[in-house]
Amino acid sequence: MCGFVAICGAQREHELKRMAAAVERRGPDDQGAFEDSSFAAIHHRLSIIGPDERGRQPMTREDVTVVFNGCIYNYRELRAQLETDGIVFLSDSDTEILPHLYRRFGVGMFSLLNGMFAIVIWDARQKLLLAARDAFGEKPLFICEQGGRAGFASSLSAFEKGDWNLTPDVQAIRDVLTRMRVEAPRTMYQEVSQLPAGCYARMMPGGALQVARYFFLPPLETFAEPESDIKAMGGLLDEVFLSRSVSDKPMGVFLSGGIDSSLIAESLARQLPGTLHTFSVRFADGAPDYDESMYARKVAHHIASDHKVLEVHAEAHETLYQLAAAFDQPVANTAALPTWLISRECKAFVDVALSGVGGDEMFGGYPRYLGMAWHERLRRVPGRWMLLSALRGMDDAKGSRNLRGRLRRLLEGLDLPADIAYQSWTSSAAEPWAEMFTLPETFEDKPWAHATGPYHGLEGLLATYGPEQGAMAYDVLTYLPDDLLAVGDRMSMAHALELRAPFLDIRLLNAAMALPASAKVTGMPWKEGLKLLLKDIARSRLPADVVDRPKQGFMAPVKHWLRGPLDDEVQRLCDGRPVGGLVRPEYVQRMQKQHAAGRDRSDVMWALLLLDVWMAQRGWSLE
Repeated sequence: MCGFVAICGAQREHELKRMAAAVERRGPDDQGAFEDSSFAAIHHRLSIIGPDERGRQPMTREDVTVVFNGCIYNYRELRAQLETDGIVFLSDSDTEILPHLYRRFGVGMFSLLNGMFAIVIWDARQKLLLAARDAFGEKPLFICEQGGRAGFASSLSAFEKGDWNLTPDVQAIRDVLTRMRVEAPRTMYQEVSQLPAGCYARMMPGGALQVARYFFLPPLETFAEPESDIKAMGGLLDEVFLSRSVSDKPMGVFLSGGIDSSLIAESLARQLPGTLHTFSVRFADGAPDYDESMYARKVAHHIASDHKVLEVHAEAHETLYQLAAAFDQPVANTAALPTWLISRECKAFVDVALSGVGGDEMFGGYPRYLGMAWHERLRRVPGRWMLLSALRGMDDAKGSRNLRGRLRRLLEGLDLPADIAYQSWTSSAAEPWAEMFTLPETFEDKPWAHATGPYHGLEGLLATYGPEQGAMAYDVLTYLPDDLLAVGDRMSMAHALELRAPFLDIRLLNAAMALPASAKVTGMPWKEGLKLLLKDIARSRLPADVVDRPKQGFMAPVKHWLRGPLDDEVQRLCDGRPVGGLVRPEYVQRMQKQHAAGRDRSDVMWALLLLDVWMAQRGWSLE
């Protein structure tokens, strides 16, 4: 896990060093630099595999220079194949296979890699630059083409420190407020794009980047013998999870006590020698419905892991400002808070941690998938408007799950087309532009296709894969890379901790998408039958009350903070000038009143606070 910056084209004095300061904390163990007349790069390394100086980057072999962020889990198998061709390796690092794979396979190399990665390759012989990002988008790669040159960086913030003309993207600010994230290729700056997951880019000096996709979702098929699914999938899970354990540094598991992280921990505790390290986080003085530590303890006892419950005291104001500083572009998912805290505490014990991210999207872990299954049928139910009217007159439930609010949102989406309904269920705000912002609406398409473009958007995914599977595929392409994985990467790398997501393996995705939807979700939207196959596997491996408890999620008590310790921050936004010179105080006031009156608007309020601090830290003002 690392950070890098690179420029193809003219290099200006000290510019690359200034840019590299933005990625330094991602790789505190080592650093290296490379420069020729057409290409320059600086790499900061977090040394996990082949950690000695022989693995230093940028790494040059046969006139091919590589900078790389991530981990290639099948590097040993690929290395063995290359050695049969006579290649002699000079290090034990997974980086060294990359220039040799490029020489033999060109862009075909990316389909051979099982791992998480952002890679930039400079071929000095052909004066060709190649950049790529892993299939799921675990590792970030930002690109700016300007003035006949192109910059590449592991952090958007790097371009703020270089000689690039940057303009805030107002549409991206709206995306943070309404979708809680900015989706690739868009970024917070009009001139900078993020390479979409599963894509690569080619460039000759003086030419423009040409972007193509090397990874596509599999065609939908079903197993002929569903009875074999549990055994087959259980074996594949063990194989995939074990592959993610490769490390020359201490490793542990973020154990929430949920199905996904518990399956990972149980599998590795059974397969690896020695005692597995597991960690969970508990908020001191936090509400009981935000505390899963008792379930994590039960799993840890069951698998005999060395378990630590990290009790944290999170001061609301300080944490808000720390999170804003750690994000190169804001993600308003409140899961950032516990991820930040557990990463900070875990770093004292391990350098690599594994999390359960991805299990929900691939195996049906969200109630909204059931909402999609029932969308058409529930539209025809008589009298549903009476129930909706009653729910609109009630406050949201005060617990973390808020079943009352979720049911109201489900009913409100029934008169919309299925794709629009799903987007409304996953949005935090839907007010018209003029009610939210002081500036007129502008929209400019990025030059590269959105991740859902090859599938004709969410509507096309639903038509191809069906309502439940199509929604899961949409989340794999959007919510996963631009929200959950962005949170995990930025929060863990702020503490130089490598975070891996073992569920994110193409073999596992292919097998999961080949399952019928009924193997994942069933029942009614208000009676959750979620992740059915995973739970069947887990019942033979984990305590029953861990498997069958309601889904909770990795959450922080932000809704309570907004009515308590962060109330002064909220009042400042309500009473002051437009947020960043853009968001109307009247809109903030309306959201605050609804939240204070019992309607949960914590997603929007947290997004507003995070945006305000993030923009202030960068001196943004759109007035």
